[in-house]
Amino acid sequence: MEFQVPDVPLLKIFSFLDAFSLLQASQVNRCWNRVAENDHLWRNLCLKKWSFCNFSQCLGSLTWKQFFLKQRKQEYRMALAKPEDFTFREASGNLGLRTAYLSGNDHTVGGQEKSVICTVSSKHVLCTWDVQEVGNSEGDIYTLTVPELRGVSKVNAFKYSVDLLHCSPDRKWIFASGTHQNILPMVFLTECLLKPSEGNSPLCLSIPFSSCCRACWAPRKTSRVTVMYRRGSFKKTGFTTFDLMAKRTGGRTDIQAHQVATFLLPVHMESPIWMGVGDGNMIVFESGPYLFLFTISGHLLQRFEDHQRTISNLWVDSVHILTTSMDDSLHLYMWEDEGRYPYLKSCCHLEHIGSDLAPSCYVSKAICDNMSIVCVVSRIRESSILVMYSLHM
Repeated sequence: MEFQVPDVPLLKIFSFLDAFSLLQASQVNRCWNRVAENDHLWRNLCLKKWSFCNFSQCLGSLTWKQFFLKQRKQEYRMALAKPEDFTFREASGNLGLRTAYLSGNDHTVGGQEKSVICTVSSKHVLCTWDVQEVGNSEGDIYTLTVPELRGVSKVNAFKYSVDLLHCSPDRKWIFASGTHQNILPMVFLTECLLKPSEGNSPLCLSIPFSSCCRACWAPRKTSRVTVMYRRGSFKKTGFTTFDLMAKRTGGRTDIQAHQVATFLLPVHMESPIWMGVGDGNMIVFESGPYLFLFTISGHLLQRFEDHQRTISNLWVDSVHILTTSMDDSLHLYMWEDEGRYPYLKSCCHLEHIGSDLAPSCYVSKAICDNMSIVCVVSRIRESSILVMYSLHM
């Protein structure tokens, strides 16, 4: 180490390292340690891994390195968790829940991170902490501010209902579609919905794939969207992936979509209902009791058999995957970075969700962060309940 590499080129070299390699480099000598502590390096690692986080709220007084190591420690604890490591709670009453959102990475209360649950009820009551887009049965898309829920814009996108509405992780794009066979999905530029021009329609682009039944944005390739669709009289299931780009020419902006991959599932495979995406190059979906991991080009990577009965719900983010089954069990998976493709690690299995679930009950939604797992249990003749599992701190 007699030859000292200047700080600027050394910083550039270190920018290609993962967190483990960067920690190793910091132990070589004082010069390398000083450069490896650079906030810019650790900020980029955080943005790459947790692009969905609202860092302005969850960083607090921590440095980017401290935040990264804290998050990784929490993920490690969740990956190794066993059923006895969780505290169980139920929230019942006249909740009327249709769906729920968990945002433990985004909020702090009294200096401590909390798992905040945001719900939408069957009585049309919206409780949330962010700018949201809401679609209705008449094909309209409403953009609202919160917590005031003040209307910003209203766009009539379709003749039929808006069944799918997803905002990209960087909030640049809005994907909207209905499941009607005559509807082509549309992608809107978010800034056009937030700052509507009177008399002008918001900038959007139609995706040339009808019969769309699911869609997901890639958490780490924020302009990439994967669509699941049904085709033909036998309702074959296919997946197609697009990269989007807003191109400005003079005073005009155009949206362009480039198809990067597409494939059809084998005819003998039971058609999935749910799907999710990993780093942008992989698709995860259920088929019967099995969980499958494919590349966006159609190559099978993994198959999991952790449920005895049909998987009834699938939830995916850039860190976790949750599956719930008709046998009232829940299974947690976590993405692992290794080799050319990340792969899924099978983690915790929770049996018999809830204290006393009747045959008329089923888990309609399951979500999690690094501290909690929350399930919405729907009951046919009664109001829904929240079932919550929290890791012992």
